[in-house]
Amino acid sequence: MKKIVFFILSLALLSACKQKVNEFNADRGSADFTKYVSVGNSLTAGYADGALYKSGQINSYPNILAQQFTTVGGGAFIQPLIETEDGIGLNQDNPFLPPLIPKMVLKILPDKDCSGTPIPGSYSLKPDLLTYTIDVPAYAAILAARPVAAGPYNNMGVPGAQLQHLFFPGYGLLNPYFKRFASIPVATASILGDAMAQQPTFFSLWIGNNDVLSSALAGTSLLVTPVDTFAKYYPMAVGALLASGKQPKGIVATIPDVTSIPFFTTISQQLPWNGIVLDATQATGLNTLFGMFGHTEITWQAGPNGFVVAKEDGTWAHMGPQDLFLLTLPTDSIKCKGMGIVDTTGGGYKLYPIPGKFVLDANEQAVIKQHVDAFNGIIKQTAAVKGLAVADMNQVLKSFASGMVFDGIKFNTSFVTGGLFSTDGIHLNPRGNAVAANYFIQAINATYGSTIPQVSVTDYHGLIFP
Repeated sequence: MKKIVFFILSLALLSACKQKVNEFNADRGSADFTKYVSVGNSLTAGYADGALYKSGQINSYPNILAQQFTTVGGGAFIQPLIETEDGIGLNQDNPFLPPLIPKMVLKILPDKDCSGTPIPGSYSLKPDLLTYTIDVPAYAAILAARPVAAGPYNNMGVPGAQLQHLFFPGYGLLNPYFKRFASIPVATASILGDAMAQQPTFFSLWIGNNDVLSSALAGTSLLVTPVDTFAKYYPMAVGALLASGKQPKGIVATIPDVTSIPFFTTISQQLPWNGIVLDATQATGLNTLFGMFGHTEITWQAGPNGFVVAKEDGTWAHMGPQDLFLLTLPTDSIKCKGMGIVDTTGGGYKLYPIPGKFVLDANEQAVIKQHVDAFNGIIKQTAAVKGLAVADMNQVLKSFASGMVFDGIKFNTSFVTGGLFSTDGIHLNPRGNAVAANYFIQAINATYGSTIPQVSVTDYHGLIFP
């Protein structure tokens, strides 16, 4: 009898415990999520795989946040969805041309020798441009078309936007991504103005990435936004959003260090900076050859030697151990044409340094890091003064570099296999956006006393393998 009573009591206790675990009282705390507006760049827009496409926008971190905000009174979140899954990406080689490059996808492609002939039985998994399913003029029409859903739009993320661009009247005349959903007349519309006009009760602001990233993607530190310029405009942007509604609350996010993303680390993990291994005779021959062409500053020795790079000031130098190859490095030219040393494919000898746009050297990294640190200091200081939540995405990505487990899934910042990034090595994939959204939610809950439930990252996919 005692055993039966004990068993019944045990069941009752287990049932009570289970009921408490399942109960979750979502609460908005001191924030009001009725009208949520997100402001930012490509990370906010849902740009991924090197392009803007519909499902990428649907899986953007602001849209994921908005879904969770509905549990605490959040309203509708309208995005300027683009009507293609093929994607419309920026033309990196010539940004003044229309952005009509499709998104990238993972493909199993045959490996080729230096003559371009496929190697029998040799294949590799690689990101590659999707083949367009319709002609280019049709994509131009899609980019130019207004979104099907009428505005105003809660997601004010614009690919390519820098901090100062938020203020530019007529920015849509320069940026086709904004032109397609800017308020009318486009010639006077600004990103910040369109966001403010909605009088948000809550906003997110993740801006400043392109103020350093645009420069880093070009393999230079010369194009970064000056710190004093950022210090002037960032508080202005936050102040404008705070003044646009009835005492809105908000969250801002820090800027990741470029060395936290696989675009700048992947190739260097596979190709040593000093991958030119010579014997004494070869070293002597190269010293003679480079001297004949007036480059006595480049010297060679027996053993490993750094690749030669053309610096941004026009000088040449060997790569050093801290220098990084960009993901755009044409590795076939390294393998087959002697890039980084001498090109002999034409029958003669042509010195062939690696163009600087494919390398971010240690000095350039240092300058960019100084700016990232300064920008993040401004972001945090502004948030402290205004009482805003901060999602420290810079620290988050640094933490993921060595691997972290989230919802039972191990993530890191490795290219393709890490689980966070899309095929462009810069932007997050849907599962990465879900992880980012959870860090935003954690910061919002901690700041405003809310209990917004986090999203299950397993509900979102990572990269799609062929």
